[in-house]
Amino acid sequence: MMKKIQCLKELNEIKGEFPDALIEYLMNEFYSLYEYLSNGQKIEEFMLPAYQVMVIIESQRELNTLLKRFWELEFVDEISLVNMTIKRIGINSLEDIQLNYVIKSYNIRTTKFNQIFLTILENKW
Repeated sequence: MMKKIQCLKELNEIKGEFPDALIEYLMNEFYSLYEYLSNGQKIEEFMLPAYQVMVIIESQRELNTLLKRFWELEFVDEISLVNMTIKRIGINSLEDIQLNYVIKSYNIRTTKFNQIFLTILENKW
């Protein structure tokens, strides 16, 4: 089941469920969003707006559901981390971007259409 991260507490709660390299990367992403959006709040009190939560995609079904909303896709980045590669997928959400992450080495297979679509997106942006 996908994991949604809206605050630092939720990010800390998933430590141990995912590789350390991914957690470190997500921490950096969260801190960047905090610096951009916080308006002076303490990081412990900061919450991403509901439409901007960070999402970790964990199953084929979740990935397929996400890709069915292709008209909302803004970008797809491939990020190489220690011993793993992730897809960072930006979804247009209320004129902002929601970040979604797919762990490629977790054996999530995409359909032929999704593979072609992701390849087109990666080359377009």
